[in-house]
Amino acid sequence: MAVVGGRAAGPTAPAAGPVRAGRLNVDDVLRPTADRRLRRLPRLVTRAVRLAWRAAPRQLLIATGLQLAAGVGLAAQLLVGRQLLTELLDASGESTFASVLPELVVLGVVSALVSFANLARSEQQRLLTELVGRYSAGQVLEVACEVELLAFEHPEFSDRLHRAQLNAQMRPLQVANGLLSIAGGSFALAGIAAALAVLQPLFLVLLLGAYVPAWLASSRAVRVLHDFTVLQTERDRRRGYLFGLLSRRQEAAEIRSFGLAGFLRAQHDTLYDDRISRLRDVVGRRLRIGLAGQVVTSLLTTVAIATLVWMVTSGRVTVAVAGAAASAVVLLGSRLSSLLAGAASLYEASLFLEDFTDFVDALPALSVARATSEPAPECFSELVVDGVRFTYPSRPEPSLRDVSMRLRTGEVVALVGENGSGKTTLAKILAGLYTPDVGTVTWDGVDVAGCKPDRLRDSVAVIFQDFVRFHLTARDNIALGRHERYHDRAGIEAAAQASGADAFLQALPDGYESRLGPEFLGGTDLSVGQWQRVALARAIFRDCPFVILDEPTAALDPRSERALFDGIRRLFADRAVLLISHRFATVRSADRIYVLQDGAIVAHGSHDELMASQGLYAELFEYQASAFVDPS
Repeated sequence: MAVVGGRAAGPTAPAAGPVRAGRLNVDDVLRPTADRRLRRLPRLVTRAVRLAWRAAPRQLLIATGLQLAAGVGLAAQLLVGRQLLTELLDASGESTFASVLPELVVLGVVSALVSFANLARSEQQRLLTELVGRYSAGQVLEVACEVELLAFEHPEFSDRLHRAQLNAQMRPLQVANGLLSIAGGSFALAGIAAALAVLQPLFLVLLLGAYVPAWLASSRAVRVLHDFTVLQTERDRRRGYLFGLLSRRQEAAEIRSFGLAGFLRAQHDTLYDDRISRLRDVVGRRLRIGLAGQVVTSLLTTVAIATLVWMVTSGRVTVAVAGAAASAVVLLGSRLSSLLAGAASLYEASLFLEDFTDFVDALPALSVARATSEPAPECFSELVVDGVRFTYPSRPEPSLRDVSMRLRTGEVVALVGENGSGKTTLAKILAGLYTPDVGTVTWDGVDVAGCKPDRLRDSVAVIFQDFVRFHLTARDNIALGRHERYHDRAGIEAAAQASGADAFLQALPDGYESRLGPEFLGGTDLSVGQWQRVALARAIFRDCPFVILDEPTAALDPRSERALFDGIRRLFADRAVLLISHRFATVRSADRIYVLQDGAIVAHGSHDELMASQGLYAELFEYQASAFVDPS
């Protein structure tokens, strides 16, 4: 008999949700690093080195070795140059071309080796950047694929994912450049400093002190840019979303039909104008900071050069030593500038890289969550939903309230209700994609909330109403239902025949090897109804004991829809099927029908029982049926 307003199964739900073993709290992914001060730079540099080492240890060693060789070569050039000047300025006047030829040869060989080392380092740096970029992108994908589906309902998670994606693409180059610039600058600086210390230690002290203000100013300017980028994240995502609306094929027809291009473009441009306005302020602040640092550095450098001139004119150093020291001063200034630029670049990258590392630091928690989960049952005789309650993080009210139901193997159970009643949310919980806040879902008495999610989902085939249209080959679109059987051509074609997709797929230019969708050259687009049949074939090919069909015929014509529903028991014999539909006439033959209203099950029973109870189901059924009855 029908049950109206009652509980369908199980004991009273607990007042609070149980602790779910083996599940990662989304807060672990959302938690940012609070301390971003300059004193953290050594630790961030260490993380950058570790990132590069994990991605490409061989290239990192080669590039660093080449930087070291170039630094040693610079020191050798300075010392050989001093010896050459000493020979040329010999007071005895006995210097000849033959006497200075050895120094000239050594200087030429060293210069050639330094040039080659720099060239080889540049090429290794290119490869290192690509390898670090691939590794970084892979880390972001690991988290994005492993985190619970509910994380995507958090705007904060979307913001951090957006920044992690951008930084994984852009920052590896900056990290590689910064690391190698610091390494090269440090080695070169060490070599020049050693030579300058031999020539005149005072010059070394003066020049090193001159570049401290430039470093401090550069660090401050980097923080200003990073703060601007973080504050802009949400606005940039909104602008990117509007750009997608105006440029994607999926929305193009409706944008034009409603004349929305100008309106949405104005919103996009307003966000862009706001970004440019804020960026102008940031650029102005960075210029003022940089100018102050450069003015102080220039003054101190001038003092160093004036000291050198005074020491020469007062006879405190020889002209040969002064010439070599002057060359060292120029080279040291150049290398210090390069070192500061590399350090500033790495500091900037490290701040942005921290967004990336904070995001991927969730991976250990994800691994622990997977390791501590219980094995999932491979199938069930009875699935019981008991007192389930669920609330989306972006909504104040729960989407499901005290939901209870039963589903047995061999049954076709229907779930009906008006839009927004919670049907798809319940389907995602039953599919293992969401975990209820309160209540349990059990397979033969086993609470699946504590099971390994991937193993649980391996036993569920689900088609959502917003199914994915993979712009891959027709064979791929079906084989992705069970990729382990990717080469099972007979099984793929059998699934297509069962869903009614075989005929139109065979008729494509390359049959099942034809690429679907207009995204790539040579692709063939399908009608919405044909795409839906392909999605159904994917679910059939998955061959699971539990099948969830969420509006599986929304895009089918009436004859195809009726044929599909008539064949559901044959297609999914000996399986448990949950059928979600807002078309009441198509679920009449279900073994049991549950009616959802405002997130709660208000009635359940067979079609005849629910019609006899004259509740919400009967009201909605008669309302739909009246559209096909002649009022006269």
